[in-house]
Amino acid sequence: MQTVEEKAIQTYTKNLEYLSSKHPNVAQKLALLDVLIESGEYTNKYDLEYMGEYFDVKELQSSNYLYGSDSKKVSKELNKKVNFKKNSNLFEGFPLYYQYEKFNSLKDKDDSLSGIYPLMTYYIDNTSKDDEMKVIEKFIFIGLGLGIHTIEIDKKISANEYLFIEDDLELFKLSLFCTPYYELAADKRLYFSIADDDTHFINIFNIFLNETFFLNRYLKYSFFPSHSDVKIKLIQNVLSAQDFTTFPYKTFLYKHLQPLEFLNNGYNVLNLSQHFKQNKVFSTKPFIVIAAGPSLQKNLSWLKVNQDRFIIMAVSSTLKILYNNNIVPDIVTHLDGFDFALTLFEGFPVQDFLQNSTLILGPFTPTKVREHFSKEQCFFMEEDTFYNEGFNSVSGACVGSTSIFIATLLATSQIYLLGLDFSIDKESGRTHAEGHVTTSIIDLSQKESISNTISFRGNSFEVKGNFTQTVYTIPLFQVSLQTINNKLPAIKQNNQEIYNLNDGAYIQDTIAKKVIDIDTTQYLKQNKKELQRDIPSLLRNHSRDHLSNTDTYSMKIRLSNALHTKELIQNYKLHVSYESVDNYYYHLFGLISDISNNKERESNNLSSVYYMFFKYTLPLIMDFFNTKGLKKETKHIKKFDKILQKELSNIEEIYERSLEDFIEQKC
Repeated sequence: MQTVEEKAIQTYTKNLEYLSSKHPNVAQKLALLDVLIESGEYTNKYDLEYMGEYFDVKELQSSNYLYGSDSKKVSKELNKKVNFKKNSNLFEGFPLYYQYEKFNSLKDKDDSLSGIYPLMTYYIDNTSKDDEMKVIEKFIFIGLGLGIHTIEIDKKISANEYLFIEDDLELFKLSLFCTPYYELAADKRLYFSIADDDTHFINIFNIFLNETFFLNRYLKYSFFPSHSDVKIKLIQNVLSAQDFTTFPYKTFLYKHLQPLEFLNNGYNVLNLSQHFKQNKVFSTKPFIVIAAGPSLQKNLSWLKVNQDRFIIMAVSSTLKILYNNNIVPDIVTHLDGFDFALTLFEGFPVQDFLQNSTLILGPFTPTKVREHFSKEQCFFMEEDTFYNEGFNSVSGACVGSTSIFIATLLATSQIYLLGLDFSIDKESGRTHAEGHVTTSIIDLSQKESISNTISFRGNSFEVKGNFTQTVYTIPLFQVSLQTINNKLPAIKQNNQEIYNLNDGAYIQDTIAKKVIDIDTTQYLKQNKKELQRDIPSLLRNHSRDHLSNTDTYSMKIRLSNALHTKELIQNYKLHVSYESVDNYYYHLFGLISDISNNKERESNNLSSVYYMFFKYTLPLIMDFFNTKGLKKETKHIKKFDKILQKELSNIEEIYERSLEDFIEQKC
């Protein structure tokens, strides 16, 4: 008969084999831990003890036990807390809005969800928070202890996907002796976030979300009592910052179509798909990127004194602040297409102030913003539209992060970042410098609390600081930090140095430096008149002001592909079955596969819009029919599908009309 010790070692060995094969990053961490222990660089904190009938973990320094009682009984208690209700121990995948479609008029971002509001309203009217799920498909374990409860809970719910989160690598190692993760993996999909920093955790959590996004309406979880609750806040913040909620599908559609207003109209489209070659304009001159974070306010005096020693790239939200301090930017960057963006160019003589500045504009820039300036001043970027074949840019989650990428691509060797805090000011609680149009003040007394609601701007949490150990940020900034930390190391060249001057969040691959430590006398004053001539000249050499014959033909292929999508939708309407939920899913998922998975140049824009649309609608539909005791299924299927069909056709019609008008007028 196998002893308890032999069984534990066998479980550990098989778990290691599984992790080495399927999760090598986790296995590598465990191997490194063993090396550190053997070399004496790491001292064990715990000891695994068998207490006669159960395992427990003894903390060596305090002699306290992790469970302090029968770990099997504790696991059963954790199991009891798990249920199928839609009102407990879960994360809401995204917020819902009720009866917006009854408003007489919707503007801007609200209007971008107009086709989904009826579906949301119907969902809310026909569901209750007291409803129970038929099945739980995805489940999250926050803290594992020895992992014993994970097996108990799996017996109860038998989910198809599990995310295991444990911040203590040594504790996770001990769980490998007690919990046969490899057995769960036989018919489940497992995800592991073990001793990950925020960046790596968010990457793993996003994979967990996106692989089966249609199951994300509610995410049930179990929390191990001794584990930190930091990951709970981080999960909430990631959910609040999902791309399809922060940039709705129809806004995404208009962003793809907005360039049709300036293409083939004499405006330069800038190619930022790769680094500029070393050049006299940027390569040897210090460059400073300015955004509207709190550190800009604190360092304005320094900037005023030293402005002539730098090439200044400023995001548009800083313009009023710069005007009031007589600081003229050499380059202005702007991305936002919503109505409030117009206010950034109001309240000061914008044309006179920026008469010698160059503007780098995102494809979603409103026409009214563009009309403030001459064609010669404006350089537009493409973002995954590829109207000009091969033209693209490295885009961030905000204009600040995108500006960092642009500065890096321009081949500048020394880049300074100011006002790019990506955090809350620790003294005032401000998110931005005074005068910024969306600045708000966060109540820092509540920074440690966990909110029950999803908030893109409200929930605060700790991240690594630039000058201090930690600072507090919000999801709005976290998503930008995540983008920078993922992309900047890939585009920053070895000869480039990026200095973070902000008393805010740490930015990967940058050097922390305070303005008082910069020897500005090493930099000669820039000849601004030369820069006013040389910057647009260099950018024109990396731009195109009209579509090539090949690109013009590509526009016609896009229209043809859109018409094919219309045919797919019409065919779906003729053949979709309402006999049962399974039959309905069969036809619906077939359509989704046909229209949202095409990644070719001429189809990608429309298919990506549909993908964003489905990320909102499918979780609602799937969850609705995953309700115990649901009656009149056929009626509900027909109602959902009617709403769905209307918006599917509406998206295609907007895209089709825009392409037809462009081809007729400009091709």
